[in-house]
Amino acid sequence: MTEDPNEALARIREAREGVPGPVAYPVAWDLAYGAICGLMVASQGLPTPWAMLALVIALAGLAICVQWWRNRVGWWVSGYSPKRARWVAIGLAVILIALMGLSIWGKDAGMVWMPLATGAAGFVSAIIGGRLWMHVWKRELAGDLS
Repeated sequence: MTEDPNEALARIREAREGVPGPVAYPVAWDLAYGAICGLMVASQGLPTPWAMLALVIALAGLAICVQWWRNRVGWWVSGYSPKRARWVAIGLAVILIALMGLSIWGKDAGMVWMPLATGAAGFVSAIIGGRLWMHVWKRELAGDLS
């Protein structure tokens, strides 16, 4: 069945209008997300019992944040879609994984301060990356791909 292009465009516009408007989330979200990512990064450089505890706390914190977002906004979007926002998420993941590797290296090299430095870098990276992802995601949903 061939569809009228005008009808298809009208449905696209209607769908875009149904997308939530500006999603203004509080600075507390940035701080919590940054702390979670920073803790995940830093945990890799901690001694064995503390590393596991810190990782469990970070993952539980992430689950709580996702649930909070769903309760507040009513939906959750994976960081890996749509396409352009996906690249921001992948870039942030690469940065965080590199920082985790640096934490592990610092632990092996006996640099007890390394988890603090990499955790702080992970905190800042997560905040910047999260805000950048949201900006790209909103632009992509709005159809502004230029």
